[in-house]
Amino acid sequence: MSQQNDSTEAKRIETAEASLSVEDVKAYLRQHPELLANDPDLISALVPPSQSTGRNVLDMQHFMIGRLQNQVRMLRDIQSDLIEATSLNSIAREQVHAATLKLLDARSFEHLIEYVTAPDGLARILGIRAATVCIETANGVSGIGIRGVRVLEPGGVDRILGFGERCRLASHVRGSRGLYGNLAEEVQSEALVRLDFSPASPPGLLALGGFEAEQFHPDQAVDLLEFLARVVERCVRQWLDLPPAR
Repeated sequence: MSQQNDSTEAKRIETAEASLSVEDVKAYLRQHPELLANDPDLISALVPPSQSTGRNVLDMQHFMIGRLQNQVRMLRDIQSDLIEATSLNSIAREQVHAATLKLLDARSFEHLIEYVTAPDGLARILGIRAATVCIETANGVSGIGIRGVRVLEPGGVDRILGFGERCRLASHVRGSRGLYGNLAEEVQSEALVRLDFSPASPPGLLALGGFEAEQFHPDQAVDLLEFLARVVERCVRQWLDLPPAR
């Protein structure tokens, strides 16, 4: 019985093969070019011709090897980018954590602002050129504020960031003297984060100016910058005895 079944199955396969011509196979592959790409098991089952084929025969082996080599190169590039991004993110996290501890160690409001704005303070630990704390004033006059805080005109934070925006990163910029003073010419990129000190005070801005044109750019994640801004808010609120933000 088993031999009869085997014989029947073999005849069925022979009949199917006889009815399916080479041209049918070619036509099907032309209509479904993604078939081989989506079926690695099928590719591995194929027996590609060697490189000693004739002029009119496509060298499938060469094509397959080239395709695999391109995929390996692409995977290596992706792996390299991920390793680099992970390393940079780890460095940035360590810098922000170190800066946070320094902010919490401030002995007074003046000491806090001095650390944030001095070239050898927050800027040095973050590896940037300049850092500034700004706050809007009610009298409409912008410039250098009391105790080293830079003063913006009413609505200045929304003008710089965009209405209601929390953060803005920009590459290839010309630093603003209104934000960075005499260091403005050395600022090539910047990160600007809104500061909400308290319902009892106007909004502010944390401005970080980078040495390099791509040190800050719009595609960067902003979670660490937002965290740093929240720490600055809390430190200012504590030293000035302001009511907490909503």
